[in-house]
Amino acid sequence: MTVPEESRLTVTLIARDEEDRLPAALASVAWADEIVVVMDAATTDRTARIAEEAGARVLVRAFDGFGTQKNAAAALATHRWILSIDADEIVSKALALEIRDRLATVAAEKSSPAAFRVPIRLEFLGRELRFGRGTLVRPLRLYDRTRARFSENPIHEKVIADDPVEALDETILHRSYRDLAHYLEKLDRYTTLGAEAKWADGKRGDGFLPVRVLWEFFDRAFLRLGFLDGSAGLTFAALSSANTLLKYLKLRELERAITRGERTLPAGTMIKDTATRAVHALPGAC
Repeated sequence: MTVPEESRLTVTLIARDEEDRLPAALASVAWADEIVVVMDAATTDRTARIAEEAGARVLVRAFDGFGTQKNAAAALATHRWILSIDADEIVSKALALEIRDRLATVAAEKSSPAAFRVPIRLEFLGRELRFGRGTLVRPLRLYDRTRARFSENPIHEKVIADDPVEALDETILHRSYRDLAHYLEKLDRYTTLGAEAKWADGKRGDGFLPVRVLWEFFDRAFLRLGFLDGSAGLTFAALSSANTLLKYLKLRELERAITRGERTLPAGTMIKDTATRAVHALPGAC
């Protein structure tokens, strides 16, 4: 069946060294009218070849922030509507059908939404988490590029829409971590970046850190029912609490280093180290 131009969809991804996870992501959006992949120039694996073999348009670009990378991908899109996903995400068949149906109806509406929120559920240690905090998010991911765009934040980028938005029901599965070692690697990188960002924003160490960390675990594991996801849920709650602990300890460490003159970080500086390109945001980070 031919899809009308006004309902056609471009899927955009940004990636670096994702040869192991990219094939599944691309396969889940093979139904799209176009796929655009923006690859970090520092990539050393077969990411570009895999994307090209899947029929995607590929742009190699030096990483200068998540928001700018995603906007660069959108600039290459042929079609008006864009679904932005990450290389570690899987679009469900039900969501694919819902998107096709919704875009078909939007084309006939006089006052259509500029973007749609899409539920994204986290998979952790091989289990799709259904409880706890930070295991289900609903960001704007499907958007009309003439009326919406990504903010150009180096991290924590988000879609900014000029007109009202609506929500979809079906989900994307986020396979953020290859294994526990991968989580810990991302935890180390992201807490460093988070500490530097807090310092640049004028925030300082938390004097009630032990209480904050304990509350973080109690809230995630019990008040938000994380324990109902079994060992995976409890482990995620514990590691999310560790995220808070490490971030503020690193902030204190950074403060001491700057006070001693061992390190200088100008106020307002955002770290743009390409080593952080895979650390989109640890779910549960605060």
